[in-house]
Amino acid sequence: MPLSSHRRLAVSTALIAALAGALAPATSASAAPATIRTQTPAPDMAGIVAALESALANGAPGAVARYSGPDGVRTRAVGVRDRETGAAMDTRARFRVGSVSKTFSGVVLLQLVEERRLKLDAPVNTYLEGLLPDDRITVRHLLSHRSGLADYTDAMFNETVPGFEAVRNRVFSYRELLDLSLAEPRTTEPGGAYAYSNTNFVVVGMLVEELTGRPVADAYQRRIIKPLGLRQTAYVHPDTRIKGTHVRGYLHPDEAGAPLVDSTEQTVSWAQSAGAVISSPADLNTFTSALMRGRLLSPATLEAMTTVTPTDGTNTRFYGLGLRRYDLSCGTRVYGHTGTVQGYYTYAFSTRDGRRSLSALANTSNRGAANTALGGTLEAAFCGKPSVPAPTARSTTPSGFSAHAPRPAERDLPERY
Repeated sequence: MPLSSHRRLAVSTALIAALAGALAPATSASAAPATIRTQTPAPDMAGIVAALESALANGAPGAVARYSGPDGVRTRAVGVRDRETGAAMDTRARFRVGSVSKTFSGVVLLQLVEERRLKLDAPVNTYLEGLLPDDRITVRHLLSHRSGLADYTDAMFNETVPGFEAVRNRVFSYRELLDLSLAEPRTTEPGGAYAYSNTNFVVVGMLVEELTGRPVADAYQRRIIKPLGLRQTAYVHPDTRIKGTHVRGYLHPDEAGAPLVDSTEQTVSWAQSAGAVISSPADLNTFTSALMRGRLLSPATLEAMTTVTPTDGTNTRFYGLGLRRYDLSCGTRVYGHTGTVQGYYTYAFSTRDGRRSLSALANTSNRGAANTALGGTLEAAFCGKPSVPAPTARSTTPSGFSAHAPRPAERDLPERY
């Protein structure tokens, strides 16, 4: 650039700065400098323990939470991971993560979008010719639960324990699961309102295998598990075992007072790419944090994944592409997924910058109050200690009780309680 141009630029810059100063609003001398940042609240570990203990009080044999943040890792565990042996809950143990698997599947499919093997807004039938009865259903509709495909698990688990026992050791094909859905009326028009359906992510698994020519387990391993070093994470379908130290799962029957059913060993073939991943608290922290930090997807794709639509009327819960967003009481937004599979409830969430993450587990299901209680770990982890109002004569809030009671948990499977 010529020297005269440099001089004109300098004069222009000075003039703009002067105008900006003249137009800026007056501030008092006591105003806080613009460089001061709002301090991130420390996790309320007592609140996390209270949430875990509440899950126990509502029917879970055990519960665990692992928080990871700039100041390090903190873990808490209560109850037992095995009712038969009495083994205490272990923060390092593996368990079935249920619908957290949907985020794994979503990441893989979005990576294939980045590789131009498919387009988000193209009809699914472009890649799986004649599979779906409506050419308007797109890839994006699957990932955002707006396809209108009925959830086959509604009928499958209408009776909780008999439904589970009927599929515990069964091995389904993707096509068999899809046919169960197509036998039911569709719930919405393609692109309509959010309607959670496991069928969507069964079709996502079919797309992954069609486009890669390999089992979905291979895609998880090569694209997520190995790059992130997730040593406790696996997709073992249709093997029924959880290898190594693991948490046993306990399913509540529909009949009040009936004994819990040990549901640990199962194929999870009824879910597959919608819910058959096994992991650990540490690995889930690593996964959600890495995802939010951009280690698995480009900035543009991650922006698409985190673009959300409401899932209920509270204006605090939303769904993106294989990803939930919860807006907490302190204004913090966290991204991740909930998970339900027989005998296990899971929460795995991180802040948008990936600097803070929480994973929590309770080893039961068909007990919504336990799931709701476990969700209280999010407020405690990401918002810190609630502000305590000055005591009054009318105050009835027990000491140590969270001022922000968790909202009822969103259901990933049909449940009676």
